[in-house]
Amino acid sequence: MIIINSSYLLNFTIPQGPTGPTGPSAGLAAYGGKYNTTSQTLNLGIGTQTQIPLPSNMPNLNTTYTPTNSITVTQAGTYEINYYSNVSAALGTTVTLAVRSNGTNIPDTVINRVLSVGIGSIYSGSVIVTLPAGAVIDMAISALLAVGVTLGTGVNSTLSVKKLN
Repeated sequence: MIIINSSYLLNFTIPQGPTGPTGPSAGLAAYGGKYNTTSQTLNLGIGTQTQIPLPSNMPNLNTTYTPTNSITVTQAGTYEINYYSNVSAALGTTVTLAVRSNGTNIPDTVINRVLSVGIGSIYSGSVIVTLPAGAVIDMAISALLAVGVTLGTGVNSTLSVKKLN
């Protein structure tokens, strides 16, 4: 057993050292997203891409929503892109959906499906890509035949980006 006599306790103050460097900030440095809730028919030409309408905005940071139906990243870096669309066709044909950067398909996002008449098909995916500052990201759809494709009811299309570093 140890007995301490309180009259012998000393009052110590420990001097504070210099402030260290600031660590990285929490959260994402850039993000944004767009979506569509309007059921509508898009008339596709043979082999030409048609931009998917994305009129509604999600919260964003260091991204812009111009031009229309797209997300423009303002910072270069590695981004995660998530995309989704629910599409049905008026004719049985192959329909292709792709996410594009500055009008060029991002290869790992290209999805080809043979659609049956009037049967909805979900196109969705997630990729990690390096983007330059100013990259304009959008989604486009095309078909082997001239065909009307319908975006489904409810939230029928979404596109989002998140900067990872």
